[in-house]
Amino acid sequence: MATTSGPSLATKAASGAAWTIATGVGSRTLGLAGTLALTYFIARRELGEVSDAAVAVVLANQLSTLGVGQYYIARPSAGREVAWHATVVHVTLGLFALAALLAFGHPLAVWMKAPALVRFLPGLAFSGLLERMAYMPERVLAREMRFRVIGVCRTAGELSYTSTSVALAALGWGGMSIVVANVVRSAVRLAAMSGAVPRAAWLSPSRFSAAIVRAMLRFGAPMSVGTAAGFASRRVDNAIVSGLFGANVVGAYNLAYNVADVPAVQVGEQIGDVLLPSFAHMSVERRKEALVRSTGLLALVTFPMAVGLGAVAPTLVDVLLKPEWRDVGPMLALLSVLSVVRPVGWTISSYLLAQDRPRVDAALEVLKLVALVALLLTVGRASPLWACVAVGAAFAMHTAASVLVVHVLDGVRVGSLVASCMRPLAACVPVAAAVLGVRHVFPDMHPHGLRLVLEVAVGASTYVAGALIWAGPMSRDLLALARRVVRRDSPASYQRPSSTASTVSSSDIRGAKPSTCRARRSSTMQT
Repeated sequence: MATTSGPSLATKAASGAAWTIATGVGSRTLGLAGTLALTYFIARRELGEVSDAAVAVVLANQLSTLGVGQYYIARPSAGREVAWHATVVHVTLGLFALAALLAFGHPLAVWMKAPALVRFLPGLAFSGLLERMAYMPERVLAREMRFRVIGVCRTAGELSYTSTSVALAALGWGGMSIVVANVVRSAVRLAAMSGAVPRAAWLSPSRFSAAIVRAMLRFGAPMSVGTAAGFASRRVDNAIVSGLFGANVVGAYNLAYNVADVPAVQVGEQIGDVLLPSFAHMSVERRKEALVRSTGLLALVTFPMAVGLGAVAPTLVDVLLKPEWRDVGPMLALLSVLSVVRPVGWTISSYLLAQDRPRVDAALEVLKLVALVALLLTVGRASPLWACVAVGAAFAMHTAASVLVVHVLDGVRVGSLVASCMRPLAACVPVAAAVLGVRHVFPDMHPHGLRLVLEVAVGASTYVAGALIWAGPMSRDLLALARRVVRRDSPASYQRPSSTASTVSSSDIRGAKPSTCRARRSSTMQT
């Protein structure tokens, strides 16, 4: 097995996380900027209807994914014939799923109280098909750990989406501007991903092999249950909220959710994606230690973003949105709770997969989905705000269950995991108090943008002080890791790995198991 004497595994993981976070946050920021701009050009109800159509397409796409890409990543010796079979299976399943969705478009529109949904489905379905075609080139890049290339490709797609959607909306295209922009983005991503990978690596035809297909499905099917359940738990709430309160409300809910999602998805999930291959290259005992450490460091980064976002939500909405969208503020404040609990569940999920427990991880994801649906249909029926509370409670239940599972199965101490999160959370309490204090002292400050800048500045400085007091050792650990990444990850020192194995030193792979990287759970469609 080839090895190199490069940086430690922790530094490599942090470097990969830094790249995926930087490009992910940049891409998400562009997408959100475009979404906010669209609220000035497209009617609120129409935004809700195109959002419903996008959710339907994304769910159909994800629920028809059987983990063939993960099989390819987890088998470094798999050749071009495996990549070809994975491409064919993935695209074929997508064709059937999207065709079925189009056939049931009218009943779906009636149930979701979005009559114009059927007008947006065909274009969004075509965009979803292009995304499926881009899937395997991205898996090839992921297996080679070429995170920079993946990040650049995603950012290029977001740039194309934002510019296209805003330009067409300004010209009066309405909801169709979002549909066309999704198609453009998917096409850009497909062109960029496939252009970065030799076509023969994933699109070289080979003789059909039932044995290869069976092996892929045996490996990927159990994992895909958990992946699909986890993804559905992030999207089915839109469909339920639309069915309960209509497209007008779901437009505001979807906007609040997308903003509140930034800390969890663009930081927490990105780190979780990097942690999985990192855990896989550790011994069992080192994984337990790394789980506690990574959970604490993740909390140190994501908790202040989530709490701060919830605290500034009313001012943020006043600054960026028209008065008719003011109800987004309370929803955003409540949904920001998601970003506190969700990333912790993702680190544990990565740990479970590295421990070769995909069925346990799948069971936890199914539990989360069941809790989400049950709470939305009971507690969430009361009002849109209670629906936000139900969503936060479901994700909190999943995180608590995950902590208990790793304690029972592997003896990971609950106290250690909780303590690693409570210190950063304690540092966030003064942040919320400081932001609310600024708003109380300057209630009539104009323009509101100036008060928003002041709230953010005071909250950030308060957190820095609080983190040094309440989580001093963790803060120093994070800073030391960041310094190592900056020193090591210069362009001159970067070398493209020849294989997954070649990216770690021999001392880092004792007791390693094959990585079982899951597909990304985040949706590429935006509204």
